[in-house]
Amino acid sequence: MNIHIVNTFYPPWRGGAETYTRNLAVNLQRIGHRVSVTAAHPPLKPGDYVEEEGVSVKRLRSIGMFYGVPIVPELPRHLMRVEADILHVNFPNPYTASSGAFTSKLRKMPAVLTWHNDLPPVTKVAGILVRIHDSILSSYYLNIYDAIITTSNVYFEGSKILKKYWRKVRVVENGVDCERFKPGVEVGDLKMRLNLTKSKVALFVGALTKWHRYKGLEDLLAALKILNREDVKLIVVGDGDLRSEYQDMAEQLGLSGRVLFVGNLPDNLLPRYYAASDFLVLPSRDRSEGFGLTILEANASGIPAVASNVGGIPGILTDRVNGLLVPPRDPQALADALQVIVEDDDLRVRMGLMGRKIALSHDWSKVAFETFKVYCEVLQNRGLMKSKAQIPM
Repeated sequence: MNIHIVNTFYPPWRGGAETYTRNLAVNLQRIGHRVSVTAAHPPLKPGDYVEEEGVSVKRLRSIGMFYGVPIVPELPRHLMRVEADILHVNFPNPYTASSGAFTSKLRKMPAVLTWHNDLPPVTKVAGILVRIHDSILSSYYLNIYDAIITTSNVYFEGSKILKKYWRKVRVVENGVDCERFKPGVEVGDLKMRLNLTKSKVALFVGALTKWHRYKGLEDLLAALKILNREDVKLIVVGDGDLRSEYQDMAEQLGLSGRVLFVGNLPDNLLPRYYAASDFLVLPSRDRSEGFGLTILEANASGIPAVASNVGGIPGILTDRVNGLLVPPRDPQALADALQVIVEDDDLRVRMGLMGRKIALSHDWSKVAFETFKVYCEVLQNRGLMKSKAQIPM
């Protein structure tokens, strides 16, 4: 099958949708499909198709940003030239979603949309735009897509938008690379270099931009202040326009020596930071958190997570099984949970072991195959595939 995937960005840009796009593309290619990807060019230069891990990737020129996403004038015209059996577009990005739907309708090309999460109303103006999008604009393109993939049944059940299209919604949960993220990675030198050998280490992984403020890092910093333990340190992986604001906040709270901002990390180093940590913290504030992919990465590494009971998170994290669930926007409750996971070594280790088992059931190869079955269903419904017997099992 010839598959073309469209996303806002592509690695080395770091983000959940970017991780999803690359791993899905690579694993679809590994099971025998021809896969190409279109995305905006940052952080690399625009150019023609380049083969990366067996996937043909084209980065189109972006001329600026609007509502946190790139403006790529060439995208609609480019998609009109793409040759594929099926088009797979990723949301949240109304521009790419609309462009994909436009292409599908004009070219009668089967199309699937992965709905990672609802649009985040990060400002008052953004909130107005989100309401316009959700109530009016979204229906124009969602009606066109043959199927809508959501990565969490919990998220689907709580989404007013997706509920309207329940007949075409298919749940395919996110995956994780259990070979990259695994227990037993040697990190002694890293812990010595970061002065972590005598500390319990919490890890936060996420973009530090205003569009990702929903990740709740300021709530985590406030919780660390309440916790008031010198033996607990936090590693913050990520970068963006809010980094200096978070660093100033940590300093004002008296946490400078306990919070390490390490910036963005190359993909080959990220597993070592998980392995050097005792647990992950994902204190997301609202439904903008559609899944919580970092929870799976932590669990694959053999460590549990402390995360907010919002969005798609409770679909992948069960309280006291592979981590602890806490109310969102509640630094005191978060501090209490941190106290539990720091103090109870047996619970922490037990949740880490169970997390690894859960992660193994979410390997990307399985996600790719389940997604491929959605493609087959779409093609069959369009009369482009004769029967389910053509689907390899």
